[in-house]
Amino acid sequence: MLHDFCGLDFGTSNSTIGVFNKHNNISMVPLEQGKPILRSAIFFDYERGGCLFGQQGVNEYLLGTHGRLMVSLKSILGSSLMQEKTLIHNSLVSYTDILGTLIRYIKLQAEKKLGYELSKVVLGRPVRFHDYDDKRDLLAENTLREVALKQGFKTVLFQFEPIAAALTYEQTITKEQLALIVDLGGGTSDFSVIRLRPDVGGKDRFEDVLANKGIHIGGTDFDRKFNLQSVMPELGLGGEMRGISGNIQIPSSYYHDLTTWHTINSLYTHQTQRALKSIWNVAEQKNRIERLMNVIKRQQGHKILNEIEQGKCLLSQAEQISLDLTFIENNFMLNVERARFQEIIHDKVEQLVETLLDTVKEAGVSNEVIDSIFFTGGSTQIPMIRQAVAKHFPTAAIIQGDVFSSVGRGLIIDAIRKFS
Repeated sequence: MLHDFCGLDFGTSNSTIGVFNKHNNISMVPLEQGKPILRSAIFFDYERGGCLFGQQGVNEYLLGTHGRLMVSLKSILGSSLMQEKTLIHNSLVSYTDILGTLIRYIKLQAEKKLGYELSKVVLGRPVRFHDYDDKRDLLAENTLREVALKQGFKTVLFQFEPIAAALTYEQTITKEQLALIVDLGGGTSDFSVIRLRPDVGGKDRFEDVLANKGIHIGGTDFDRKFNLQSVMPELGLGGEMRGISGNIQIPSSYYHDLTTWHTINSLYTHQTQRALKSIWNVAEQKNRIERLMNVIKRQQGHKILNEIEQGKCLLSQAEQISLDLTFIENNFMLNVERARFQEIIHDKVEQLVETLLDTVKEAGVSNEVIDSIFFTGGSTQIPMIRQAVAKHFPTAAIIQGDVFSSVGRGLIIDAIRKFS
């Protein structure tokens, strides 16, 4: 029997897709180097034409191939940017079409594996695309639905990402339990309190879900703060320059744009270079502004972000790391201790924990009755976050799910129940 449906976890940082094959087995589709995880990135190659996807595209860009790298596209869903067009190799292309190109690639990989077309999908979505704006939240979902339909899906349903993760975890339990699902992704963090039972079959789980909450904080926010407080001061952030009536601070807007994936390219203009030259003329620390000028001239913003992201990951394992910034300047290495990184992200972690505790409160249960905490998503690898969550639930079992595939696997489980 051919099953023409799938579960698609289109993430800010990484994406996965699960299918149900003709042998009635769940399978996560290999998307990159034989693994079922694709970095949510697309690189438009101006030298050879065409585009590359995932880490392959990122690597090609970092090697210096002329082109346009775009990542974290999910983070702009619901924003006015989605209605705009951007320049891709002398042509204006809409952001929705770019997002569609990435989703179409993932869909085609799944269809190649199955040997037939997929017409139905359960798409994962965060509990909140936007924290407080219901209209933007609905717009984000509707935009994602329209993009998926344009890529050939005939039926598009949605499931909250933490619920999908819960469905994956439920396959492993042997007795009923009350679980807190902690899904910390690249762009959002989501929490669910749900009653799980083994052998539940295809029942509607509406009554088992006691509470869902989400907040627009994720791994890219940690990266950005880490960047702003470690690397950017070495490029002049927080420095001063001479003004008409005394010293004034160097404009911070350049640094904020330089630490955000989808705004970096807006800095690569002659206008920015001229403005920075004027700042350099009156800057107190000219060497730091000169570094900034070189980064803009050589278009090295994404290289910095890549080094920051790798550094963040390494700090989950090591007490101290060195950021290699020698591509900016010879012998430019920056040592960072885990304690300093934890200090930088402390306020964001507090916001996550506050939202998580509000989720449990909304569920109408006490912390003590939570049987298990199921962690998924890349940011759950940060020790500080795991510790900050666990201390509020001393009697709960701590379960680490697959960091990148738990949601995608749960989405295909949900798709089986909805489409079979």
